[in-house]
Amino acid sequence: MLKCIDLFSGAGGLSLGLSFSGFESVIAVEIEKDFAETFKINHPKTMVLQKSISDVNFKTLLKKLKINQIDLLCGGPPCQGFSTVGKKQEKDKRNSLFWEFLRAVKETKPRVVLFENVSGFKSLYKGAAFDTLVSELNNLGYTVQSEVLNSADYGAPQTRKRTIVIGVQKGLSFSFPEILFTKEKTLFTKKYLSINDAISDMPSLGHNDSNNKYLKPRNDYQARMRKSVKTLTEHNSSNYGERMKEILSLIPKNGSVKDLPDRLRPKSCFGNTYARLDANIPSPTITRNFGTPSSSRCIHPFQNRALSTREGARIQGYPDNYYFFGSKTSKNLQIGNSVPVSLAEALGAEIFNTLNFQ
Repeated sequence: MLKCIDLFSGAGGLSLGLSFSGFESVIAVEIEKDFAETFKINHPKTMVLQKSISDVNFKTLLKKLKINQIDLLCGGPPCQGFSTVGKKQEKDKRNSLFWEFLRAVKETKPRVVLFENVSGFKSLYKGAAFDTLVSELNNLGYTVQSEVLNSADYGAPQTRKRTIVIGVQKGLSFSFPEILFTKEKTLFTKKYLSINDAISDMPSLGHNDSNNKYLKPRNDYQARMRKSVKTLTEHNSSNYGERMKEILSLIPKNGSVKDLPDRLRPKSCFGNTYARLDANIPSPTITRNFGTPSSSRCIHPFQNRALSTREGARIQGYPDNYYFFGSKTSKNLQIGNSVPVSLAEALGAEIFNTLNFQ
């Protein structure tokens, strides 16, 4: 297994996908307690540091662990504070995590760097953060390339676009993974996985309900996600008030808040709120609030409820034996903030090839 360090590791979706492609995350850094606990439970061989990246001396840590070479360093620093990155105000707390990521690269000298962020990262703050990232990685000896990748193209039942920046040490050559799935099947690709493909083996739920008995698996994706699990977990629904029950009952197939009568329609809202998912296409981007009907499109295609925690996990590509620590709100936040597992796996496979066959 190749050695990886996962920064801002969250619940571990990126590390999980990379593990399927031959990487072992030897160190993970995550400041949020519930997220870190989830990572520890599902990646027991990883040293999980529940602290700020700024409190980690990577040189000292690698020496202590007797690790001479890190093959991959990956992570996605929160982008809210990147507004002054281009001015290199390294002590500015708003963008300190960006510079801490680069410090980690400098101290660990990985053979490959994987930086992931929002789809609009390249133009964020007039390109200051992206341009600075590329120039700083160049200064550290890395050849850099970037693409905006859609998780649905790599087997996720979800349309989720992320900016991926890859830096490789001189002498190495990286190519982004070829698209494996498209809207319609071709000679070279499979058809996109739909929401139905992902979750149709889970039983119906009423309001304030749960069910731990699977239906029969209907496709390879469901069988793969279930592994050897016999009891369905985290499949639950909320207890809605009468007004919400009426709202949910009135949202038609593929409908939204626009289909509600005036008396039930909020005075101000986005057009994709109180919106029902289309069963026959990939889900839109799963957010931290996918269990809340008033959030962006997350109402079950056929049932009058938002997605359950396990349904959200399935759409992100977490197998059913993946355990999430914390409250339901915390679990949904962890899932919503994740890198889709299949996207991580596809990237990992190309990075593995870069490191092993050159």
